[in-house]
Amino acid sequence: MTDSRARLSRHQTLLVGALCATYGLFYLGRVNISVVLPLLAVELNVGRAEVGILGTVFFWTYALGNFLWGEVGNHVRPFRVIGLGLLVSAIVNLVFGFQASLAAMLALWGVNGLAQAGGWSPIVRILAERVDPAHVKGVSTIMPFSYVIGTVVTWALIGAVATGDNWRAAFWLPGAVLLLATALWWKAGIDAPKARSSGVRLSVIIDEARGAIFALLVAALAGFVRNGSIIWLPSYILDSGWFPDGLVGAVAALTQVIALAGIFLARRGVMRSNQVFLTAVLMFSAAGLGFLLLTLTTDLLSIALISLALMMLNGAFGLVTSSLPLLLASPGRASSIAGTLNMMATFAGGLAGFSIGGLVELSGWGAVFGLWGACLLLAAWVIWRQRAEETRWEE
Repeated sequence: MTDSRARLSRHQTLLVGALCATYGLFYLGRVNISVVLPLLAVELNVGRAEVGILGTVFFWTYALGNFLWGEVGNHVRPFRVIGLGLLVSAIVNLVFGFQASLAAMLALWGVNGLAQAGGWSPIVRILAERVDPAHVKGVSTIMPFSYVIGTVVTWALIGAVATGDNWRAAFWLPGAVLLLATALWWKAGIDAPKARSSGVRLSVIIDEARGAIFALLVAALAGFVRNGSIIWLPSYILDSGWFPDGLVGAVAALTQVIALAGIFLARRGVMRSNQVFLTAVLMFSAAGLGFLLLTLTTDLLSIALISLALMMLNGAFGLVTSSLPLLLASPGRASSIAGTLNMMATFAGGLAGFSIGGLVELSGWGAVFGLWGACLLLAAWVIWRQRAEETRWEE
């Protein structure tokens, strides 16, 4: 049996820290668009549902990219895949800032989705092959800090610099930073051992998906809510009218700072109980109930409730995208299973791009929160029914 409390060596600690920082930087060129969606709608003279298609296109190309890069990452050096993803995302962001057409923006943001997908799966492979099995559970609870902190920094930074007509800075600044990150990544040379690849086999991919069907469903349910909140939370805060427009990004970032506590809780739960599945069940249930309570309030208490719900959701989502791939993958297949789970989460998140915008216009935010709560309670039930899978892995 693995022990989640096993300590990392100094070298492995530096490795995990570098990978966390790298993936956090990916988010600078991804969630930056969330803060300026309302500004883009005004700039392009379109509705929320229409501009929300940018999120849909991104998540769907990102989903496809996760599947493709997840499989490719099993057979080629992950170092190259990650470096290419950083570079292309940097270029796309820089070019995006010069656009004035929704069609051009859709094309560019779709390319960005493919580029951004080159981050997570290869990173999971590096972890799976360079971290001792005894450390797997512990390390898997650290990695989610990367994208939550990345979201916090991005929303706070973009909210401060991209106000009013200055929305283009939301893409030029991340583009420049990602170019620097690309140079640093190539200099660092972090990689996994050379793969002994027998080529891509469709039968292996299909069998792998069948064995993880429950995890794919959970990833889709969690991704619909988590990625939907990433796209639309700043708009909800803006619609509330409780804060000046210039503070929307900072307030949205603050909810993510609070959500960081969910990652700590998830890690603490796993480290104390050595149980990933049970920890995920408890956190999904708490998040679902939190969103359901949001349907009953419309005052400033909503900010506190949504922060608590996102806190629990982020903890549970991190276990699904980080811990489950490392627990469910067969030897040499960590990149693929991570990519497939992320594909499901982001495909469902793409549905949220236009569907949540339309639901808000039709029925208001209460309907959105009710839907999100139901999705998370269903995810908790699915994981609970499959909790024996964790015991099988340990054996």
